[in-house]
Amino acid sequence: MQSNQIMAAVLAAGLAGAVCAQTSAPARQPAPVLPAAPPAESYDWDWLNVAVGAKIGTLGIGGELTLGVNDYLNLRGGGSWASLSISRKIQDVDYDLDLDLTTFPILLDVHPFANNFRVSGGMILHSQAKAKLKATPDQEVTIGDHKYPAAAVGTLSGAIESARQVAPYIGIGYGNAVGSDACLSFVFDLGVAFQTYDVDLTADGPAMAFPEFREDLQKEQEKIQDDADSFKIYPVLAFGIAYYF
Repeated sequence: MQSNQIMAAVLAAGLAGAVCAQTSAPARQPAPVLPAAPPAESYDWDWLNVAVGAKIGTLGIGGELTLGVNDYLNLRGGGSWASLSISRKIQDVDYDLDLDLTTFPILLDVHPFANNFRVSGGMILHSQAKAKLKATPDQEVTIGDHKYPAAAVGTLSGAIESARQVAPYIGIGYGNAVGSDACLSFVFDLGVAFQTYDVDLTADGPAMAFPEFREDLQKEQEKIQDDADSFKIYPVLAFGIAYYF
């Protein structure tokens, strides 16, 4: 009987300990679920919209860079160079003209229909725009209002230079260098630049010692000025290709 009581006491103590352990031990919480990592961001570099091109036209040969702003606007900048030698008769004198032209167009292209047609405006910077004049008559020539022997005139020399380094430009064109998926595209420009000119003329013959000849030489210079002023509206025509990155 006593042994049964001892066994019952042991079992009761064991049950009490188990219950105590369950109540005192904290409940195990489930592991938190972490949010999934966002997908790696992909970058679209098309916003750069950069193209380079080569052109030839009335401003010479050169290259340009086109930067697309949006579907309707592009910025263009570049440089052109030309060198030309021609002969031209002005009044009674045959002149040799050596032209050196270096320009840097800076233009804004507007594509009103978001296609290849464009209207362009901006400026053409001149770092060099000069035509050297030279003439050595071999017979009697008219200078101003009088005739003079060739030996008295000697060599006539001078220059036609742009009066300002910035010429406003307006025109139309075809082609959008950054407007398609094609790597190569054709571009075309037709427009006008507005410019003014300064003319200088002198002679090295013995007639320069006489005021009358110097007055006639001034009149000859004015005739050349009138001839140069006919190009105040300078035609700009250019063809080229462009490569789109």
